[in-house]
Amino acid sequence: MSGNDEFGAARRRFLEGSMLAAGAMALAPLAAQRAQAAAPAAGGAPAARPGGDRILGTPLPAGQRQQPRLTDLKGKTVYITGGNTGIGLGIGRAAAAAGMNVVMGYIQEDQVEPAMALYTPEQRRRVIAIRHDVTDREGWKSTLAEINRRFGNLHLLVNNAGIKTLRQASQVDAAGWDAAVAVNFTGIYNGCAAVIPHMLEHGEGSHIVTTASMGGILPGANAGVYTATKFAAFGLMEALRIELAGTNIGTSVYSPGGVSTDHAPDDPDRVLMMDPVEAGERVLNGVVNNDLFIFTHPEFKPGMQERFDAILASVPDEPFPEGRARAEARVLTAPPYKPEIEHRRRKRATYRGV
Repeated sequence: MSGNDEFGAARRRFLEGSMLAAGAMALAPLAAQRAQAAAPAAGGAPAARPGGDRILGTPLPAGQRQQPRLTDLKGKTVYITGGNTGIGLGIGRAAAAAGMNVVMGYIQEDQVEPAMALYTPEQRRRVIAIRHDVTDREGWKSTLAEINRRFGNLHLLVNNAGIKTLRQASQVDAAGWDAAVAVNFTGIYNGCAAVIPHMLEHGEGSHIVTTASMGGILPGANAGVYTATKFAAFGLMEALRIELAGTNIGTSVYSPGGVSTDHAPDDPDRVLMMDPVEAGERVLNGVVNNDLFIFTHPEFKPGMQERFDAILASVPDEPFPEGRARAEARVLTAPPYKPEIEHRRRKRATYRGV
């Protein structure tokens, strides 16, 4: 078997085999979801908690992982900011194939028609486009109202809109910094602040995905501003994972590497990159499994390992007062990580045979 054949077989195993974290309930392959709905999660969604200044869920027992909240995608509604191109469009097409109603947020009018043309005629009956600037908080309110009018409740938000400010943090001016932070980070906050009360109120299984980047884990030499905003996106989504643990809302941070639409049509590297629809399918796989982290490009793993090793190697090996550890207990360990490791080990066994 050639290297390309092995890669193709491994990719098919990933896309066709996944296991819900909730016990032994299996998720139908996404290809099958395009023809029929997956079985709803047993027991339904938990009761919604009222919103307020502090949106906090009921704390989970130590070591317990929040079960998937949105497992039946058919007939549900997704809003994707920046959904008219690239990864956002790929997520939308995968969602439409899974039977979802798709709301495509956009800024540039001339990109809407070409994006719509990539959906099938049947799918286009369930796809709408809304012009929306994620930095506009009033715009979030009107967008959510329009989604509710057209499709009813919103079940999945994908914070995907972003700008690539490929400038060194030491060289960027204040205007460039403010523009990047406004879209890449504050825009995410604006989306979460708008939809979380709505999702809590309707109480149905819901999920929020934020597109970060491998730049949110590994800093680039000439992308300091971009890197800073993507690191911030990770922090916000991990914090929301803790805060929303006892609610009907799951959370994920999606960290892709290269996709084909990042490259010009004549770029020889384009053929090596991931297709955006496959990227979208992997995002939906993460949603129905309530994966905290959605990584799709294993070639970055050695660099990630070096970073994590460098962090741990920098922690001093020396005694510390026992009382200080007790005083800092609330941040010594974070609730999501250990259960996520166990979940990932179980999930990997379903497509790697380990």
